Amino acid sequence: MTERTPESFDRLFAATDALRELINLFTDRDLDDDLLDEIATAARDLSARAEQAPQWDRQAVLLAGLQSTDTEEGRRAGFPYRAIAGGANPCATPMTYEFGEGVVTTEVTLRPMHGGAPGRGHGGVLAGIFDEFAGAAPHLIGTIAATARLTVNYRAPIPIGEPLRLRVWVHGHEGRKIFVRGDAHRGDDLIADVEALFIDIDYHAIDTSGAARH
Repeated sequence: MTERTPESFDRLFAATDALRELINLFTDRDLDDDLLDEIATAARDLSARAEQAPQWDRQAVLLAGLQSTDTEEGRRAGFPYRAIAGGANPCATPMTYEFGEGVVTTEVTLRPMHGGAPGRGHGGVLAGIFDEFAGAAPHLIGTIAATARLTVNYRAPIPIGEPLRLRVWVHGHEGRKIFVRGDAHRGDDLIADVEALFIDIDYHAIDTSGAARH
């Protein structure tokens, strides 16, 4: 696997940002046939070249993420390809966590690629963001955990292009079970709230297929 320098990470995330912007414009604009053909040709050519590169080592990247520190460099290196918030995944919505006294907060803005009903964000996308973000709450009690159950209550339409402020906190803790609650606001308006159950897990026991051994 490529040993990435800070400059290499800059290139990785710059390429990701460019792809992410293209995806958003692709889902937001009425593109003519010539441009669609040009995009398809370029995408096929680049895909053929990318396919020749070696696959990254999932286990090594996961372990690097577990060992990374809570710094900008650590966040860049820590499993950046993950689906929901990976900085190196063009379909993701990167998040920066802020750990306070008993609560974790972040801010996200849904883009055109996250659309559901016209002009609104898709509820499943927000649920995925909650799933990812609520997993930060167990850090407040010094552990990491996997999602066992997640319930999202939608209180208002989800905006596109407007920042949402998310919060999560630990509501209860019984053995390996960690109960988490949270919410999402646009300004003073409650958009959704969440209740989740997480199970304390040894992430070092996850194999490269993503299946936990115990």
